[in-house]
Amino acid sequence: MKPLSRPALLVPLLTAGLLSSCLPATTGPRMDDLRTVPDAAWQPLDLLNQSALPASRVLPLEDAARRAPLGSLIVGCQRVRAVYGECTHITRKVSEAALSEETGPIGTGARLRPLDSLKSRDLILVLDSGVRPQHWAAMNAEVARLQGAPYLLGGQVNAFDCATYQNALQRAMGLPEAVPYDPRWHAYLPLGALSAPGNTLLWAGVGPGVQPQGPGLP
Repeated sequence: MKPLSRPALLVPLLTAGLLSSCLPATTGPRMDDLRTVPDAAWQPLDLLNQSALPASRVLPLEDAARRAPLGSLIVGCQRVRAVYGECTHITRKVSEAALSEETGPIGTGARLRPLDSLKSRDLILVLDSGVRPQHWAAMNAEVARLQGAPYLLGGQVNAFDCATYQNALQRAMGLPEAVPYDPRWHAYLPLGALSAPGNTLLWAGVGPGVQPQGPGLP
């Protein structure tokens, strides 16, 4: 893995942007521009570039969270604009009521959070990254081992951001890393998991304040 994380890089990135206006374009969908399209016409890049979702996989957010299989990854998006887009977090469902994630630089380190914490999001993307029942024991063992691991602020050993934490769980299960390194941003962006080889979108859950244009929700 690359040694630097997003927080360590955002200051120089923002400074460079102010001086040269050369930051790459923000990535991913905009919550106010979401639309649904027929599944046969949809590709992952359509969500990144056109805010388009496959119609048959769009559910109310709580339904998508409930249907997410154990071990699935969940990308969280909301109307808080960050320099790299609105989809700024990735977590993993590890039980019917709990997520495991790295909580951020002002949090308490890697820990379990209630599944209901997803209700604060405007959009979630439930992804299959290859986890099956035979992987659960290794997943849970690594979750326990990394409990409290600090947020990666620049070069520490056994410290993570939200994406590299999920990559660590993938490796512990003998699976490929689920979040690729983005050379434009010099970071592991949560939304990169959407188009990573081997990952597939299972469900897109939209919050009550989000109204995609196109076919309605079930």
